[in-house]
Amino acid sequence: MNTTLPPRLSILITTANGELSSTLAAMLRRLGLTNTRIARDSSETFRLLSQSPYEAMIIDNAIGPEDGIAVTRRVRLNAAAPNRAMAIVMVSGDMPPEQTQEARDAGIDEFVRLPATAEILAARLESAIAAPRPFVVSSTYAGPDRRREEAPIDGQDRRTPVNKSPKTP
Repeated sequence: MNTTLPPRLSILITTANGELSSTLAAMLRRLGLTNTRIARDSSETFRLLSQSPYEAMIIDNAIGPEDGIAVTRRVRLNAAAPNRAMAIVMVSGDMPPEQTQEARDAGIDEFVRLPATAEILAARLESAIAAPRPFVVSSTYAGPDRRREEAPIDGQDRRTPVNKSPKTP
């Protein structure tokens, strides 16, 4: 399968489900991405994140002892974290709309609904890595700009972009 993702892309897979982590790792290998590590819970996730930089994390919300949304929030709001701005893709079999909104508000870049194919996973990773939205930091939020399209703002724009994506015509 063709992908624009760099072959040495470092990816952390975070899921308590051994079968899911094996399946995700196999999908990534099929895409030519072999620089992956697997964390089985939130404690192991933070240990691995403190040891090495990652460019992306694929996270299941049901990981324990903290859920994937709480892990994402902690990563994003830690100004000293070297992985703060990495792409974060959440995988989930069924997530109610309110939980999806909570995940977006925590700083998730993209979502993959399970079951998924390697092509769908690649598309979400490419969206988050090859065409990232600006990374925004405020007192209560850090993560990708949650707006998917440009719209005029009524009032003062309080966002502080850390990176600016070039505008395309």
